[in-house]
Amino acid sequence: MRHRTSLPVPALLAATTALVVGLGVPAVAAAPMNTGQVVAKKSAPEAPAPDGINGYRTLGYFPAWAPASSGYDVVDLVRTGAVEDLTHLNYAFGNVTTDLVCDITDATVPETGVDPGQPEGDPEADYLRLVPAKASVDGRGDTADQPVAGNFNQLRKLKERHPDLQVLISLGGWTWSDNFSDAAATPESRQRLVDSCIDLYLRGDLPVHGAQGGPGVAAGIFDGIDIDWEWPAASGEHPSPRPAEDKENFLALMELFRSELDALSAETGEDYLLTGFAPAGWTPRTEGGWVDPRLPAVVDFLNVQGYDYHGTWVTDRTGHQGNLHPYEWPGRPGEAANWGLAADGLMAAYRAAGYRDDQLNLGLAAYGQGWSGVSDPTPGAAAGGAIGTANYAELRHVGKEYYDATAVAGYRWDGDQWWSLDTPRSVTAKAEWIATQSYGGAFFWDITGDFRNELGSALAGTLRTAAPGPLAGDGATPTPECGPAWSADAAATPWGARPAGPPCV
Repeated sequence: MRHRTSLPVPALLAATTALVVGLGVPAVAAAPMNTGQVVAKKSAPEAPAPDGINGYRTLGYFPAWAPASSGYDVVDLVRTGAVEDLTHLNYAFGNVTTDLVCDITDATVPETGVDPGQPEGDPEADYLRLVPAKASVDGRGDTADQPVAGNFNQLRKLKERHPDLQVLISLGGWTWSDNFSDAAATPESRQRLVDSCIDLYLRGDLPVHGAQGGPGVAAGIFDGIDIDWEWPAASGEHPSPRPAEDKENFLALMELFRSELDALSAETGEDYLLTGFAPAGWTPRTEGGWVDPRLPAVVDFLNVQGYDYHGTWVTDRTGHQGNLHPYEWPGRPGEAANWGLAADGLMAAYRAAGYRDDQLNLGLAAYGQGWSGVSDPTPGAAAGGAIGTANYAELRHVGKEYYDATAVAGYRWDGDQWWSLDTPRSVTAKAEWIATQSYGGAFFWDITGDFRNELGSALAGTLRTAAPGPLAGDGATPTPECGPAWSADAAATPWGARPAGPPCV
């Protein structure tokens, strides 16, 4: 999802995870008209145990700017019941600054940096803002003399109430990945970066701002580090300055993170997670190192991009942004939309690259990509122009809900506006597919876009009633003998060239 120009400055800087993976081609697939059914949330479900929700992982990204931009506070995860349906929460984002370290600073990017004049951090949101009692997890407001306030203190309180919830700091994102390439360029710079990230977020040594900050004051808030480098060896918001070097440097960086996290575990007795946000696009996936066999050996799991397959960068045509299965362009039989890009093949590509099933989570969109001037509800129909993005909570009653059973994708249309988004029905169907494929689970970008946990309860409710997932036993369950016939070479195969295989039902 691209950042929205209507958001305040912190959101513009740190926002979100996106990749344009299909450009300039119309989108597809006729859509049977149905209304999705919300999965009823079970009363007082058990809190996620260490083996997940029935053996599955359910994760949500929480943007640092959500309280300021949308009024969604950490306490709203409790009020809506969302926290009961989560095993992990990723706080987005931390920055790798122009000094090539993890830091939380109120400085701006210098003239010699990328995007001069833009903030390099948001200490106000992270740990300076005094949260009032009405917006606090425990009903007690922050005081000016406490060393940690803001979102960090609320995350600490959330973990105190829900000790099985694991919270990670997500580094990078669409607009804060600018300095990863240089920071990873040498053994010395990698060591400096890793040390700074561990000191800042895991040892909890926060920069001092008045009464806030100090050595160790944020220790215990974060359980690991999520790497959201967008993208090694490819273009994100800006082109990589070192595309030929990024793959090796990215892998060396991840191996160093793993080594240093293990060393910290030996020191503290705590386990620390290392995860990553994995791309859908062929170039960053293959040339950036994401499907290199060295990576599955060091990460605990990946959050695989399940959205932004098609979006408003294509201004004149609608289409699914998060289809589970391939679909065809309307009126063009046999021509796959977006070169056949679909979540089923993408997950299979990562599986073929050597990741265990339990290491792979599928991304779900709690927001929509929208177009206007649309007179035909068929996915892939012509549009007059792009609207942009909006949260599911804002879109759930726009027009009528439609569902494409072929692609497994939801969308809404009111006769003019057309929105591609996940709905309770599409989330339920994708969760059922995840269970039949024995993958590790799913995640939302971002959890604050949900409405009263409608999407979250659809995901968790479906997984609770499925066969136990791979986290429930010893290691991963066997790979199903079905689905696209991806070979070990498939990870390097462009999207349109994948062979067929028996479907998983």
